[in-house]
Amino acid sequence: MTSLTSFILFSMAIPLAAWIFMVWRGFTQNWLPDELKAGKIVLVEKNLLANYPCTGDSLVGRPDQVCRLPSGLHVPLENKNRDDHRVFDTDIAQLSLQGWLLRRNGMHTAPFGYVAINNRKTGKRHAIRVDLRDDAYCEGLMGRYLDLIELRTMPRKSRGRKCNTCGHRAACHV
Repeated sequence: MTSLTSFILFSMAIPLAAWIFMVWRGFTQNWLPDELKAGKIVLVEKNLLANYPCTGDSLVGRPDQVCRLPSGLHVPLENKNRDDHRVFDTDIAQLSLQGWLLRRNGMHTAPFGYVAINNRKTGKRHAIRVDLRDDAYCEGLMGRYLDLIELRTMPRKSRGRKCNTCGHRAACHV
């Protein structure tokens, strides 16, 4: 009977420990900007669908998080793990495309988004506000992507280690 009791106590301890961790983590969210603290997280890792305007092709995106501000505007939040707190052009493009998808799904967006960077070296988390690009920029990115996958244009080789994780690496002849 003692092994059964131990098993039951152990089984109850795991969810309790998880709950304590989540509550503790909630109290340590001091990295969150005040304007997002005032809002409410309304989407987490949810697929958003839209049709590309020129071709009608279906596009899918999945924002890490979307916060709805008290004003009703939606703000995309992208989580990154990096060695330093730095934003790249690809982060701005990714958030801009997420904003485009949000608008196509009936959610009005703020003109900005956030990149929340978890520093792998220090463990410190910091959110950096970025200005989102407009719909014309996003549609240009999507057009280039379609041109690349349909082989109407050749890809440019990226700098650094980006090529190692690119899904189109085999098609790159540069």
